[in-house]
Amino acid sequence: MKSRISTATEVLNSRIEKVWDAITDNENWQWRSDLQNLTILSDKEFIEYGKGGMEIHFTITKKEEYKVYGFTMDSKYFSGEWIGNFENLSDGKTKITFTESLVYKKLFLRIFATLFINLKAIQDVYMRDLKNKLNE
Repeated sequence: MKSRISTATEVLNSRIEKVWDAITDNENWQWRSDLQNLTILSDKEFIEYGKGGMEIHFTITKKEEYKVYGFTMDSKYFSGEWIGNFENLSDGKTKITFTESLVYKKLFLRIFATLFINLKAIQDVYMRDLKNKLNE
């Protein structure tokens, strides 16, 4: 099946440690406007509960401090992968690049998602929430 891929890049006015901590700390997820809850299953697995009720199971596959954070995702509608790359810039800023790749489990979902679900807009909400969390 064909996957949908979306990449977002942002330069933040925060030190890499602060950005890393905000993104990887699943115990403090409340800054995310798209979530209603998050359950930590282990140090490698967690479930996000979206405001619309969707549950997504995550398994962390890469976690190299201040460099890369990655996981697989699985829901009843899609599966996929998310990878975040972190770059420490010389002026105390941080460049982040997130790439999300999704495969929808049924043909009609792929068609519906292509027409009505904007992955870039979802990433934009995440970036806006992250900037708010970082007081930017």
